[in-house]
Amino acid sequence: MSPKRADPSSIDIDHLKNEFDKFRAELGETAGTISDNANAALERIAEYLNSGNLSSRVASLEEELEILGARLKDTGKDAMAKIEAEVGARPITALAVAFGVGMLAASLLRRS
Repeated sequence: MSPKRADPSSIDIDHLKNEFDKFRAELGETAGTISDNANAALERIAEYLNSGNLSSRVASLEEELEILGARLKDTGKDAMAKIEAEVGARPITALAVAFGVGMLAASLLRRS
């Protein structure tokens, strides 16, 4: 079956023009609404960023991170001091444990 062709004399050009004009107007309104919404959202974001809440929160987080970093550093130093003391007190045992851990790691790596 071949598609039927519309008879050019039966097409209402004025109706099509009116419909196209309506479509163009609605499309313009929609674009304006989208633009207004985007501008409002950007203004709210800029307002939030410039209000100082974000910068004070970032400063607070930086301080907390510095404190946590210092604690971690101190804990690491304490742990290393304890390990050094244990290894110094029992060097043969420490060597045997290190050898065992190495053998276990090698065994696990061979399997994968």
